Amino acid sequence: MAAATGFYGSSIGKQLGLTNASEAYDHFWKSRGFVPVGPNGETQSIQSMLSQKANREAYKGFVVDKIHKHFNPDETKAAVTAATVSAGIPLMYDPEILDLLNATTPALAQFPQVGWNGTGYRGMNIAARGAALGFLTEAESMNISTQTPQGFTQGTISEDMVIQVGMVSVSDYGERAAAHQFSLAETSLGVALTENLQLQEQALLYGDPAQAEDDYGIGDAQAPEGFANKFSDASTATDKSSTDLSASDALLKDIKSELKDLCQTYNVTPSELYIVTSYDVHDELDNELNVHGRTEIGQSEVNYGAERLKVWGVPVIPCHNVKLQTARTTFAPGDPGDVFIFHRRAHIVAALAPWFMLPMGRRGLSDEWVMGSYYTPVDRSNGVWGKYLYSYDV
Repeated sequence: MAAATGFYGSSIGKQLGLTNASEAYDHFWKSRGFVPVGPNGETQSIQSMLSQKANREAYKGFVVDKIHKHFNPDETKAAVTAATVSAGIPLMYDPEILDLLNATTPALAQFPQVGWNGTGYRGMNIAARGAALGFLTEAESMNISTQTPQGFTQGTISEDMVIQVGMVSVSDYGERAAAHQFSLAETSLGVALTENLQLQEQALLYGDPAQAEDDYGIGDAQAPEGFANKFSDASTATDKSSTDLSASDALLKDIKSELKDLCQTYNVTPSELYIVTSYDVHDELDNELNVHGRTEIGQSEVNYGAERLKVWGVPVIPCHNVKLQTARTTFAPGDPGDVFIFHRRAHIVAALAPWFMLPMGRRGLSDEWVMGSYYTPVDRSNGVWGKYLYSYDV
């Protein structure tokens, strides 16, 4: 079964082989075919890479094959050891693992997962735009250098990465079963990874290291800052607990109004946005839309309710981690009435090392493996291209 997962200080990086950022970046990203912007810049996302059929086929069975070679070192020229980061087996490139991400953590799956060469993300604020220079006289245009430069205002986004770690035991039988009998989701590896992804999703939404809890959870001093905090710091969080929802479509209208305000204020478009919320809010929106039962053509069954909703063209993603967080400590952020509005280009997860695993040693009839990821959630708009609408009374 899955063991404990949590956030740890940077000192554990040495045990994971993450002592050389360039080496880790090359091993986990460049050598895997991910195209960077510039020699060592931000890479294309994992989702983009595996959206291509040829790449999905190339990485099919990737994780099981690597584990098999560990248990059968005579079948490979170099047996896996934990001496260097090059022993790390990337997990997220396997289509079966990516499908597990999409199925179990639908909010986390929306964030582009990109590679970054370094232990902290450093990038430009894509929302910091100056006004256009404007219309000039002929005389002014003859010496344009006297005009104040316009168009893009310098502004750096800086986020330090965090290390999230978990443990899992993989037995000889489990390795053979994964190779021949079961899907990865039904093995201890799949269960352990799912638990790690759950915590990562919770942290991306509600993480607050300022709480300085000592429990490796989302309020631990080593946890990342989640988007609830980022939006609050940018004054784009709004308390909706007193919003009147008595009208039949009050929630729909209120959320649509917030979307239009965002687009009107910052010139973003609905096609760039998506909403993450609880199943409670999703259900209320479904009810307000007054969806009638639908009979599929040629089918003798009726379906009532919608699995996929859009508000003003913006998809609504239901997520079970949008709720009151009480799993670990007295720090309990979140509410089932929370609504997050995200921007696809502004809100990403940058990682020096995406989820990977390393063999630690033999114990009884199984091998102990450590699972880790070195990443940070990034808001490249400094909080203004999204919103956190919290505590709707649903």
